[in-house]
Amino acid sequence: MNTATYCPVEPEPLDNAEHLLDEYLPMIRYHAGQLIRRVPDSVEMDDLIDAGVLGLLDGAQRFDRSRDVQFKTFAAYRVRGAMIDYLRQFDWLPRGLRDTSKQLQKALLELEQQHGRPAEDHEMAAHLGINVQEYRERLDHVRGMAVVYFDDLPHINGNEDALNVLESMEGDPADRPEHQTAIHQFAEHLAEAIDMLSARERILLTLYYYEELNMKEVALVLDLTESRVSQLHSKMVLRLRGFLGLDIT
Repeated sequence: MNTATYCPVEPEPLDNAEHLLDEYLPMIRYHAGQLIRRVPDSVEMDDLIDAGVLGLLDGAQRFDRSRDVQFKTFAAYRVRGAMIDYLRQFDWLPRGLRDTSKQLQKALLELEQQHGRPAEDHEMAAHLGINVQEYRERLDHVRGMAVVYFDDLPHINGNEDALNVLESMEGDPADRPEHQTAIHQFAEHLAEAIDMLSARERILLTLYYYEELNMKEVALVLDLTESRVSQLHSKMVLRLRGFLGLDIT
C-alpha cells in the first residue's frame, strides 16, 4: 500500500492562507503527482500545484463548517477538481483522441447492453472492425481520458447552469434539499455502475484508487504487464463514464 497518503489535521482558522498552505501543500503535491502520471510531458507539475493551491483557497472560502463533512475531505475534492479543470482548459487532448475515446465508450456500452455482460477484447475489436492489438493500442492512446473532469459531473435537475453534485456539498443543506437528493442519487448510481464492473476491474479500482498502488504495483498483484493494466484501467474508466452518462466533449 502506498504510504504517501497525506492526512493533515483540521486547519484553524480556515481563512488563514499561510496556515492552510503549511498544512495542505503536501496533499496538493500528492494529488499533482497522481495526475501527472496520466498526462503528456507538456503538462508541468508546478502548474498542477498552482491550480491545486487556488482550489484549496477557493474551497476554504466556500466551506460550511455546519456541514457533516471534514474540511480535509472537502479540500481534497476541491484541489483535485481545480487541477482537473486546469487540464480541461489546457485542452491537451487532440480532437482525434477525444473522438476515439467517444467511439470506444459508445462501443463498450452498446456491446454490454447487447450481451448483458462486459465485452471481451476480441468482441470490441470485431465491433470496431480492427484487430485486438489495434484495439489495445487505442486504449493506450486514450489513457488521458481516465480523468473525469469536475465539470462533467451531473448537474442538479439536469440544468447545466446549476451546481453539479460536488458543488452542491457547499452551503446549507436545509436551504437546498434537492441538492442532497441529487448527491444521494449520484452515489447510488455510482455504486450501481461499480457493481457492473468485472471482478478484475473492481480489484483494479480498489488497488489503484483506494489502496493507492501505482500501475506497476497493481501489475504485480494482478500478475499482468504494466501496459496491460493501463489498458484495463482505460477500459474500466470508459465503461464507468458510459454507465454514469458522462459524455466526452
